[in-house]
Amino acid sequence: MPGVDIAPSDGSLLIGTFFAIFFQGMLTVQAYVYYESFPNDPMKLKSLVALVWTIDLVHLIVICSGIYADLVTNWGNIEAIATTIEAFIIHILFVGVAAILCQGFFIYRVFVFSKKNWLLSGLLSLAALANLGLAVWLIVRLNRDRSVAALSTIGPTTIPMFSIGAGVDVAIAILMVYYLQQGRTGFARTDFVVKKIIQYVVSTSLATSLLALGSIVAYAINPNHSAYIAIHFSLGRMYTNALLATLNSRRQLRSHLGVTGDKDNGATAPGSHGQTVFAIGQSTAALRTSEYPMDHVGTNDAKTALP
Repeated sequence: MPGVDIAPSDGSLLIGTFFAIFFQGMLTVQAYVYYESFPNDPMKLKSLVALVWTIDLVHLIVICSGIYADLVTNWGNIEAIATTIEAFIIHILFVGVAAILCQGFFIYRVFVFSKKNWLLSGLLSLAALANLGLAVWLIVRLNRDRSVAALSTIGPTTIPMFSIGAGVDVAIAILMVYYLQQGRTGFARTDFVVKKIIQYVVSTSLATSLLALGSIVAYAINPNHSAYIAIHFSLGRMYTNALLATLNSRRQLRSHLGVTGDKDNGATAPGSHGQTVFAIGQSTAALRTSEYPMDHVGTNDAKTALP
């Protein structure tokens, strides 16, 4: 096709697909490690892991089919170049669903740590739902006009969608760090675990936030370039990898406290009467703290565990 430069569109989409495949591989390894390491976890937690892994796998199939249609099926078709492939529109829904599932999971942590602060958790949940709503609206808009030219007009929807998602992640991280700092006991071993959890919280939130911000920057620089779509390909997988990484970190964290066992409800919250309870891991909002036993250690346990 002389005179037609497909690098700005198809080139970036192909690279984005390669990264999505890489992150899917990471997610698969993490899922395997999770099921091997925590066979006694609640079924609801196991189901969440299976669900997000399946969503990301189907999403990967969708974007691979889209890039195949773009580079193989429609090769040489000038009209097809000016049209947005349907798979690249549908992919937005998969990313949105994966994001809200993982954000809901992390919002539940805030709910537990804040001693059931409904206002904070409710505001975060509304923001996460608004993000999903914008994703659905974006799909509707792009289906109405699938021309590539229409991509330059979706800024009023795309930029708020990316911004709200990043904002929720940052807010969750800030709140978690705040409540974790309040849970410090002064004992070396438990404070070390608090420090490690803070590191996990910041790193996972930073990864998803930076990817969302990267999409904003790429769109702002050139809305006609597909770079922001390519970055968005991996956003859902970044959420699910963060979720699995947090779950799999429980064994290492518990080892520092001398705690055994692999079943908990996934909450980590400050206890009452001067005792701090550490239940290493997370859970979904569907799990109740009274429903499953928590692996925990209090200040007295930490004191006796010190050399």
